Amino acid sequence: MIIQAEWVVPMKGDPIFNGAVRVVDEHIAYVGPRTKIAPLPNEEVIDLGPSVLSPGLINAHCHLDYTILRGSIAPPDGFADWIKNINALKRDFSTADYLDSVMKGFDMLMDGGTTTVGNIEAFPEILPHLAPPPIRTWWFLELIDVRNRLYDETGLIGALSFFEQHANWLGGFGLSPHAPYTASPELYRLAKSCSERLQMPFTTHVAESVQEHEMFVNARGDLYDLMKGLGRDCTDCGQGSSVSHLLELGLLTHNCLAVHVNYLQDYDFPALAEAGVHIVYCPKCHTYFGHRKFELERLREHGVNICLGTDSLASNNSLDMRAEMREALFKHPTLTNRQCLEMATLNPAKALNQEGRLGEITEHALADLVAFPMDFHSNPYEALIHSHAKPLLLMVNGRKIVSPND
Repeated sequence: MIIQAEWVVPMKGDPIFNGAVRVVDEHIAYVGPRTKIAPLPNEEVIDLGPSVLSPGLINAHCHLDYTILRGSIAPPDGFADWIKNINALKRDFSTADYLDSVMKGFDMLMDGGTTTVGNIEAFPEILPHLAPPPIRTWWFLELIDVRNRLYDETGLIGALSFFEQHANWLGGFGLSPHAPYTASPELYRLAKSCSERLQMPFTTHVAESVQEHEMFVNARGDLYDLMKGLGRDCTDCGQGSSVSHLLELGLLTHNCLAVHVNYLQDYDFPALAEAGVHIVYCPKCHTYFGHRKFELERLREHGVNICLGTDSLASNNSLDMRAEMREALFKHPTLTNRQCLEMATLNPAKALNQEGRLGEITEHALADLVAFPMDFHSNPYEALIHSHAKPLLLMVNGRKIVSPND
Protein backbone atom coordinates (compact mmCIF):
# COMPACT_ATOMS: atom_id res chain seq x y z
CA MET A 1 0.00 0.00 0.00
CA ILE A 2 1.21 3.49 -0.89
CA ILE A 3 -0.14 6.53 0.96
CA GLN A 4 0.41 9.95 -0.64
CA ALA A 5 0.03 13.33 1.07
CA GLU A 6 0.91 16.94 0.38
CA TRP A 7 3.22 16.77 3.39
CA VAL A 8 4.78 13.79 5.15
CA VAL A 9 6.27 14.53 8.57
CA PRO A 10 8.68 11.67 9.36
CA MET A 11 9.99 13.32 12.60
CA LYS A 12 13.46 11.91 11.88
CA GLY A 13 14.36 14.49 9.22
CA ASP A 14 12.57 17.38 7.55
CA PRO A 15 8.98 17.34 6.25
CA ILE A 16 8.63 15.95 2.72
CA PHE A 17 6.54 17.93 0.25
CA ASN A 18 4.42 15.73 -2.05
CA GLY A 19 5.55 12.73 -0.03
CA ALA A 20 4.66 9.07 -0.03
CA VAL A 21 4.83 6.18 2.42
CA ARG A 22 4.75 2.51 1.48
CA VAL A 23 3.32 0.11 4.05
CA VAL A 24 4.04 -3.61 3.81
CA ASP A 25 2.20 -5.70 6.40
CA GLU A 26 2.73 -3.82 9.71
CA HIS A 27 5.90 -1.93 8.77
CA ILE A 28 7.02 1.11 6.83
CA ALA A 29 8.93 0.04 3.71
CA TYR A 30 9.52 3.46 2.11
CA VAL A 31 9.22 7.15 2.99
CA GLY A 32 10.20 9.90 0.59
CA PRO A 33 9.06 11.88 -2.47
CA ARG A 34 6.14 10.34 -4.33
CA THR A 35 8.03 10.80 -7.61
CA LYS A 36 10.59 8.21 -6.53
CA ILE A 37 8.20 5.33 -5.94
CA ALA A 38 5.86 3.56 -8.36
CA PRO A 39 3.03 1.26 -7.34
CA LEU A 40 3.44 -2.46 -7.87
CA PRO A 41 0.79 -4.33 -9.88
CA ASN A 42 -2.49 -4.32 -7.93
CA GLU A 43 -0.95 -2.27 -5.10
CA GLU A 44 -3.43 0.01 -3.35
CA VAL A 45 -2.68 3.73 -3.59
CA ILE A 46 -4.36 6.22 -1.25
CA ASP A 47 -3.99 9.88 -2.24
CA LEU A 48 -4.90 12.04 0.75
CA GLY A 49 -4.63 15.30 -1.22
CA PRO A 50 -3.90 18.52 0.72
CA SER A 51 -3.04 16.85 4.00
CA VAL A 52 -0.25 16.20 6.50
CA LEU A 53 0.69 12.60 7.26
CA SER A 54 2.58 11.99 10.50
CA PRO A 55 3.35 9.22 12.95
CA GLY A 56 0.35 8.36 15.08
CA LEU A 57 0.26 10.44 18.24
CA ILE A 58 1.28 8.91 21.57
CA ASN A 59 -0.61 9.86 24.74
CA ALA A 60 1.86 9.04 27.50
CA HIS A 61 -0.59 9.26 30.40
CA CYS A 62 -4.31 8.60 30.59
CA HIS A 63 -6.93 7.03 32.87
CA LEU A 64 -9.52 5.55 30.52
CA ASP A 65 -11.47 4.21 33.51
CA TYR A 66 -12.59 7.77 34.21
CA THR A 67 -13.80 8.85 30.77
CA ILE A 68 -17.33 8.77 32.18
CA LEU A 69 -16.36 11.49 34.68
CA ARG A 70 -16.15 14.17 32.00
CA GLY A 71 -17.54 17.41 33.40
CA SER A 72 -18.43 15.82 36.76
CA ILE A 73 -15.91 17.63 38.95
CA ALA A 74 -15.49 21.41 38.86
CA PRO A 75 -11.97 22.72 39.43
CA PRO A 76 -11.48 22.25 43.19
CA ASP A 77 -10.08 24.58 45.82
CA GLY A 78 -7.46 21.98 46.68
CA PHE A 79 -6.11 18.66 45.48
CA ALA A 80 -7.30 16.81 48.61
CA ASP A 81 -10.87 17.94 47.86
CA TRP A 82 -10.55 16.62 44.31
CA ILE A 83 -9.43 13.21 45.65
CA LYS A 84 -12.47 13.10 47.94
CA ASN A 85 -14.79 14.02 45.04
CA ILE A 86 -13.46 11.39 42.66
CA ASN A 87 -13.54 8.67 45.33
CA ALA A 88 -17.17 9.52 46.11
CA LEU A 89 -18.18 9.30 42.44
CA LYS A 90 -16.34 6.00 41.89
CA ARG A 91 -18.42 4.24 44.53
CA ASP A 92 -21.47 4.23 42.23
CA PHE A 93 -19.77 2.75 39.15
CA SER A 94 -20.19 -0.86 38.03
CA THR A 95 -17.97 -3.08 35.90
CA ALA A 96 -20.23 -2.27 32.94
CA ASP A 97 -19.70 1.46 33.57
CA TYR A 98 -15.92 1.06 33.49
CA LEU A 99 -16.04 -1.06 30.34
CA ASP A 100 -18.15 1.59 28.64
CA SER A 101 -15.79 4.27 29.90
CA VAL A 102 -12.70 2.60 28.46
CA MET A 103 -14.27 2.00 25.04
CA LYS A 104 -15.58 5.57 24.82
CA GLY A 105 -12.10 6.73 25.75
CA PHE A 106 -10.58 4.78 22.88
CA ASP A 107 -13.03 6.44 20.47
CA MET A 108 -12.09 9.89 21.77
CA LEU A 109 -8.38 9.13 21.49
CA MET A 110 -8.74 7.99 17.87
CA ASP A 111 -10.79 11.08 16.98
CA GLY A 112 -7.74 13.13 17.96
CA GLY A 113 -5.21 11.01 16.06
CA THR A 114 -3.80 8.95 18.94
CA THR A 115 -2.56 5.49 18.00
CA THR A 116 -0.74 4.62 21.26
CA VAL A 117 -1.78 5.32 24.84
CA GLY A 118 -0.26 4.71 28.27
CA ASN A 119 -3.31 3.84 30.35
CA ILE A 120 -3.37 3.51 34.14
CA GLU A 121 -5.66 0.59 34.94
CA ALA A 122 -7.17 0.73 38.42
CA PHE A 123 -9.68 -2.07 37.75
CA PRO A 124 -7.85 -4.93 35.99
CA GLU A 125 -10.83 -7.19 36.60
CA ILE A 126 -12.54 -5.53 33.60
CA LEU A 127 -9.88 -6.79 31.16
CA PRO A 128 -11.33 -10.30 30.62
CA HIS A 129 -14.54 -8.62 29.47
CA LEU A 130 -12.86 -6.07 27.20
CA ALA A 131 -12.71 -6.41 23.41
CA PRO A 132 -9.22 -6.12 21.89
CA PRO A 133 -8.28 -2.43 21.99
CA PRO A 134 -8.41 -0.68 18.61
CA ILE A 135 -5.11 1.14 19.28
CA ARG A 136 -1.74 0.23 20.79
CA THR A 137 -2.09 0.34 24.57
CA TRP A 138 0.33 0.08 27.46
CA TRP A 139 -1.70 -1.05 30.47
CA PHE A 140 -0.15 0.07 33.76
CA LEU A 141 -1.55 -1.74 36.81
CA GLU A 142 -2.24 0.85 39.50
CA LEU A 143 -0.84 -0.05 42.93
CA ILE A 144 -1.92 1.50 46.25
CA ASP A 145 -1.17 0.37 49.81
CA VAL A 146 -2.14 3.24 52.09
CA ARG A 147 -3.96 1.18 54.71
CA ASN A 148 -2.70 -2.33 54.07
CA ARG A 149 0.49 -3.90 52.72
CA LEU A 150 -1.27 -6.19 50.24
CA TYR A 151 1.56 -6.93 47.84
CA ASP A 152 4.55 -9.23 47.80
CA GLU A 153 6.38 -10.41 44.69
CA THR A 154 4.16 -13.47 44.29
CA GLY A 155 1.00 -11.44 44.75
CA LEU A 156 2.10 -8.74 42.34
CA ILE A 157 3.02 -11.21 39.62
CA GLY A 158 -0.34 -12.88 40.28
CA ALA A 159 -2.07 -9.55 39.72
CA LEU A 160 -0.25 -9.25 36.39
CA SER A 161 -2.01 -12.44 35.26
CA PHE A 162 -4.93 -10.22 34.30
CA PHE A 163 -2.63 -8.81 31.65
CA GLU A 164 -0.85 -12.00 30.61
CA GLN A 165 -4.00 -13.52 29.14
CA HIS A 166 -4.03 -10.59 26.69
CA ALA A 167 -0.41 -10.83 25.61
CA ASN A 168 -1.50 -10.78 21.94
CA TRP A 169 -2.92 -7.25 22.28
CA LEU A 170 -0.92 -4.48 20.64
CA GLY A 171 1.19 -2.52 23.13
CA GLY A 172 2.45 -3.79 26.44
CA PHE A 173 2.08 -3.85 30.20
CA GLY A 174 3.62 -2.12 33.17
CA LEU A 175 3.24 -1.22 36.83
CA SER A 176 2.11 2.04 38.38
CA PRO A 177 2.67 2.72 42.08
CA HIS A 178 0.09 5.48 42.29
CA ALA A 179 2.02 8.25 44.06
CA PRO A 180 4.47 8.65 46.96
CA TYR A 181 1.60 9.57 49.29
CA THR A 182 -0.46 6.43 48.45
CA ALA A 183 2.28 3.85 47.77
CA SER A 184 4.89 2.85 50.33
CA PRO A 185 8.63 2.74 49.58
CA GLU A 186 8.37 -1.04 49.86
CA LEU A 187 5.71 -1.12 47.13
CA TYR A 188 7.81 1.16 44.92
CA ARG A 189 10.83 -1.13 45.38
CA LEU A 190 8.73 -4.17 44.53
CA ALA A 191 7.30 -2.49 41.41
CA LYS A 192 10.77 -1.39 40.30
CA SER A 193 12.20 -4.87 40.85
CA CYS A 194 9.38 -6.61 38.97
CA SER A 195 9.53 -4.07 36.14
CA GLU A 196 13.24 -4.63 35.68
CA ARG A 197 12.93 -8.42 35.88
CA LEU A 198 10.02 -8.52 33.43
CA GLN A 199 11.53 -5.77 31.22
CA MET A 200 8.49 -3.51 31.39
CA PRO A 201 8.19 0.22 32.08
CA PHE A 202 6.68 1.65 35.20
CA THR A 203 5.02 4.97 35.86
CA THR A 204 3.99 7.04 38.86
CA HIS A 205 2.42 10.37 39.73
CA VAL A 206 4.85 12.58 41.61
CA ALA A 207 5.05 16.26 42.66
CA GLU A 208 1.58 16.75 41.23
CA SER A 209 0.17 19.34 43.60
CA VAL A 210 1.19 22.08 46.00
CA GLN A 211 -0.49 20.01 48.74
CA GLU A 212 1.80 17.05 47.97
CA HIS A 213 4.78 19.39 47.99
CA GLU A 214 3.73 20.79 51.37
CA MET A 215 3.18 17.28 52.71
CA PHE A 216 6.69 16.06 51.91
CA VAL A 217 8.66 19.28 52.38
CA ASN A 218 6.90 20.62 55.48
CA ALA A 219 4.93 17.65 56.91
CA ARG A 220 1.68 19.57 56.98
CA GLY A 221 -1.32 20.61 54.90
CA ASP A 222 -4.64 19.19 53.69
CA LEU A 223 -3.17 16.18 51.90
CA TYR A 224 -0.91 15.38 54.85
CA ASP A 225 -3.93 15.47 57.17
CA LEU A 226 -6.04 13.36 54.79
CA MET A 227 -3.43 10.64 54.34
CA LYS A 228 -2.47 10.55 58.00
CA GLY A 229 -6.16 10.20 58.84
CA LEU A 230 -6.34 7.20 56.49
CA GLY A 231 -3.55 5.52 58.44
CA ARG A 232 -0.51 6.37 56.31
CA ASP A 233 2.84 6.31 58.10
CA CYS A 234 3.99 9.91 57.57
CA THR A 235 7.46 9.67 59.14
CA ASP A 236 8.96 10.12 55.64
CA CYS A 237 7.49 13.64 55.42
CA GLY A 238 9.30 16.85 56.28
CA GLN A 239 12.59 15.71 54.71
CA GLY A 240 12.52 17.19 51.18
CA SER A 241 10.45 17.12 47.99
CA SER A 242 8.53 14.02 46.95
CA VAL A 243 10.81 13.79 43.91
CA SER A 244 13.95 13.76 46.07
CA HIS A 245 12.24 11.23 48.35
CA LEU A 246 11.89 8.76 45.47
CA LEU A 247 15.24 9.61 43.89
CA GLU A 248 17.14 9.04 47.11
CA LEU A 249 15.53 5.62 47.38
CA GLY A 250 16.66 4.84 43.82
CA LEU A 251 13.08 4.46 42.64
CA LEU A 252 13.04 6.89 39.69
CA THR A 253 15.14 5.43 36.88
CA HIS A 254 15.52 5.33 33.09
CA ASN A 255 12.51 3.02 32.69
CA CYS A 256 10.20 5.28 34.73
CA LEU A 257 7.63 7.72 33.38
CA ALA A 258 7.18 10.31 36.15
CA VAL A 259 3.84 12.04 35.65
CA HIS A 260 3.16 15.75 36.37
CA VAL A 261 6.33 16.76 38.28
CA ASN A 262 4.90 20.26 38.79
CA TYR A 263 6.60 21.21 42.06
CA LEU A 264 10.38 20.91 42.18
CA GLN A 265 13.23 22.11 44.34
CA ASP A 266 16.44 23.40 42.71
CA TYR A 267 18.27 20.19 43.60
CA ASP A 268 15.68 18.05 41.78
CA PHE A 269 16.56 19.20 38.24
CA PRO A 270 20.08 17.76 37.90
CA ALA A 271 19.07 14.68 39.88
CA LEU A 272 16.19 13.90 37.50
CA ALA A 273 18.48 14.35 34.50
CA GLU A 274 21.18 12.13 35.99
CA ALA A 275 18.65 9.38 36.76
CA GLY A 276 17.38 9.42 33.15
CA VAL A 277 13.76 9.75 34.25
CA HIS A 278 11.14 10.50 31.58
CA ILE A 279 8.60 13.17 32.55
CA VAL A 280 4.99 13.33 31.36
CA TYR A 281 3.51 16.83 31.27
CA CYS A 282 -0.29 17.14 31.08
CA PRO A 283 -0.86 20.80 30.06
CA LYS A 284 -4.67 20.98 30.22
CA CYS A 285 -4.84 19.11 33.53
CA HIS A 286 -2.16 21.54 34.76
CA THR A 287 -4.47 24.43 33.82
CA TYR A 288 -7.52 22.78 35.41
CA PHE A 289 -5.80 22.64 38.81
CA GLY A 290 -4.23 26.10 38.48
CA HIS A 291 -0.72 24.87 39.23
CA ARG A 292 2.27 27.19 39.10
CA LYS A 293 4.14 27.27 35.79
CA PHE A 294 5.50 23.92 34.66
CA GLU A 295 9.31 24.09 34.49
CA LEU A 296 9.48 22.90 30.88
CA GLU A 297 12.31 25.16 29.78
CA ARG A 298 14.50 24.39 32.79
CA LEU A 299 13.93 20.64 32.47
CA ARG A 300 14.79 20.78 28.76
CA GLU A 301 18.00 22.68 29.60
CA HIS A 302 18.98 19.74 31.81
CA GLY A 303 18.29 17.29 28.95
CA VAL A 304 15.25 15.61 30.53
CA ASN A 305 13.02 13.73 28.07
CA ILE A 306 9.54 15.30 28.27
CA CYS A 307 6.37 13.71 26.90
CA LEU A 308 2.77 14.89 26.75
CA GLY A 309 -0.36 13.24 28.14
CA THR A 310 -4.00 14.14 28.70
CA ASP A 311 -4.55 12.60 32.14
CA SER A 312 -8.21 11.66 32.69
CA LEU A 313 -11.52 13.37 31.98
CA ALA A 314 -11.85 13.87 35.73
CA SER A 315 -9.44 16.80 35.24
CA ASN A 316 -9.77 17.57 31.53
CA ASN A 317 -12.52 17.99 28.93
CA SER A 318 -10.73 16.23 26.08
CA LEU A 319 -8.47 13.30 25.22
CA ASP A 320 -7.20 15.07 22.10
CA MET A 321 -3.41 15.28 22.03
CA ARG A 322 -3.58 18.21 19.60
CA ALA A 323 -5.35 20.21 22.31
CA GLU A 324 -2.53 19.34 24.74
CA MET A 325 0.03 20.55 22.20
CA ARG A 326 -1.88 23.80 21.67
CA GLU A 327 -2.05 24.36 25.43
CA ALA A 328 1.68 23.67 25.77
CA LEU A 329 2.46 26.19 23.01
CA PHE A 330 0.25 28.79 24.70
CA LYS A 331 1.92 28.28 28.08
CA HIS A 332 5.46 28.10 26.67
CA PRO A 333 5.93 30.62 23.84
CA THR A 334 9.56 29.61 23.22
CA LEU A 335 8.46 26.08 22.30
CA THR A 336 8.34 25.41 18.55
CA ASN A 337 5.64 23.42 16.76
CA ARG A 338 8.15 20.71 15.92
CA GLN A 339 9.41 20.44 19.50
CA CYS A 340 5.82 20.17 20.66
CA LEU A 341 5.07 17.37 18.19
CA GLU A 342 8.22 15.55 19.32
CA MET A 343 6.67 15.46 22.82
CA ALA A 344 3.74 13.50 21.35
CA THR A 345 5.77 11.19 19.08
CA LEU A 346 9.54 10.65 19.43
CA ASN A 347 9.82 11.43 23.14
CA PRO A 348 7.12 9.05 24.45
CA ALA A 349 8.38 6.36 22.06
CA LYS A 350 11.75 6.70 23.79
CA ALA A 351 10.09 6.57 27.23
CA LEU A 352 8.34 3.31 26.29
CA ASN A 353 11.59 1.87 24.89
CA GLN A 354 10.11 1.94 21.38
CA GLU A 355 12.66 4.10 19.58
CA GLY A 356 12.82 3.16 15.90
CA ARG A 357 9.43 1.44 16.16
CA LEU A 358 6.92 4.13 17.15
CA GLY A 359 6.72 7.92 16.90
CA GLU A 360 8.47 8.19 13.54
CA ILE A 361 7.97 7.37 9.87
CA THR A 362 11.16 5.59 8.90
CA GLU A 363 11.90 2.33 7.11
CA HIS A 364 11.19 -0.69 9.34
CA ALA A 365 9.21 1.37 11.88
CA LEU A 366 5.72 0.15 12.75
CA ALA A 367 3.00 1.56 10.49
CA ASP A 368 1.11 3.67 13.05
CA LEU A 369 0.04 6.73 11.06
CA VAL A 370 -2.41 9.63 11.13
CA ALA A 371 -3.34 12.26 8.55
CA PHE A 372 -5.19 15.56 8.93
CA PRO A 373 -6.23 18.15 6.32
CA MET A 374 -3.87 21.08 5.75
CA ASP A 375 -6.82 23.50 6.07
CA PHE A 376 -5.04 26.40 4.34
CA HIS A 377 -1.95 26.16 6.59
CA SER A 378 1.41 26.29 4.82
CA ASN A 379 3.42 24.74 7.68
CA PRO A 380 2.71 21.01 8.17
CA TYR A 381 3.51 21.03 11.92
CA GLU A 382 1.15 23.95 12.42
CA ALA A 383 -1.54 22.28 10.31
CA LEU A 384 -1.43 19.13 12.42
CA ILE A 385 -1.36 20.79 15.82
CA HIS A 386 -4.04 23.36 15.05
CA SER A 387 -6.39 21.00 13.25
CA HIS A 388 -9.77 20.39 14.87
CA ALA A 389 -10.85 17.89 12.20
CA LYS A 390 -11.13 14.16 12.65
CA PRO A 391 -8.40 12.14 10.94
CA LEU A 392 -8.53 11.56 7.20
CA LEU A 393 -6.57 8.39 7.85
CA LEU A 394 -5.76 6.49 11.03
CA MET A 395 -3.61 3.38 10.82
CA VAL A 396 -2.41 1.08 13.59
CA ASN A 397 0.06 -1.72 12.89
CA GLY A 398 -0.57 -1.39 9.16
CA ARG A 399 -4.34 -1.72 9.53
CA LYS A 400 -6.61 1.13 8.49
CA ILE A 401 -8.92 2.17 11.34
CA VAL A 402 -10.10 5.28 9.48
CA SER A 403 -9.64 5.88 5.75
CA PRO A 404 -10.86 8.48 3.23
CA ASN A 405 -13.42 6.01 1.86
CA ASP A 406 -15.18 5.54 5.22
